[in-house]
Amino acid sequence: MARIRRRALIPLLLLAAAVFGIIALNVYYAGSGVIVYMYHSVREEPVNADDEELSVRPESFEEQLRFFAESGRKTIFASELPKVQKGGKYLALTFDDGYEDNYTEVFPLLKKYGCKATIFMITSLIGKEGYLSAEQIREMTASGLVSVQSHTVSHEPLALGDKEFEDVDGEFRNSKIVLQTISGKRVNAVAVPNGSYDPVVLDIAQGYYDVIFSGTSFKLYDYNPLDVPRIGIYRRHTLWEVKALTEQRGTYMAVRTLQKLIGK
Repeated sequence: MARIRRRALIPLLLLAAAVFGIIALNVYYAGSGVIVYMYHSVREEPVNADDEELSVRPESFEEQLRFFAESGRKTIFASELPKVQKGGKYLALTFDDGYEDNYTEVFPLLKKYGCKATIFMITSLIGKEGYLSAEQIREMTASGLVSVQSHTVSHEPLALGDKEFEDVDGEFRNSKIVLQTISGKRVNAVAVPNGSYDPVVLDIAQGYYDVIFSGTSFKLYDYNPLDVPRIGIYRRHTLWEVKALTEQRGTYMAVRTLQKLIGK
């Protein structure tokens, strides 16, 4: 019987060791480094009924932005990542797709709290209903608080199994030209849509961009601007979770691990 009890304890001991190991990473996560967050829409009603998680409520976003402004981390543009110094504490706020609420909801709050943000714009949607117009892009980029960078022309999968080489090249080249023409600012960063890429796609992107955002991950930016991970922030995230992800990511990961194990 005692032997059976000891065997039953082994998984619990392993779990405890793993949890304490993750919590120990807080020393690293709360220190220097660059955290890159990925948002989409900020609005009360979901922008897409099929994927309401993409729309963070304005009240929640303001709470998060107030915390970011008070956190001691400097907000930077996505295009500035290659210039950041190791040992600093930085935060890059990014928004994908170019929803109009990035202008009506996000932009006023950026001005209120003095934070920078980057919008990755799908250029084929400029001026379409629900998306940013050329005039809005010019106003925001002129403010010094917003940088508008590329999310390709169509937002379609880019792996060469889905597109031809010339099509992929055009997605990167043409979106860069359009955005630079509208904003009058240099466009040197791109977020590859849908996480659809392969080494050849990334090679093509490097011909036009200095910074490439390739997917979502809990990893910190490791000073490789050609493969930048981002952490997605969604409607379900509470302020506590955002704070934990920013200051105590090890604790957050440990809690999430336990929740999954007990089925919550």
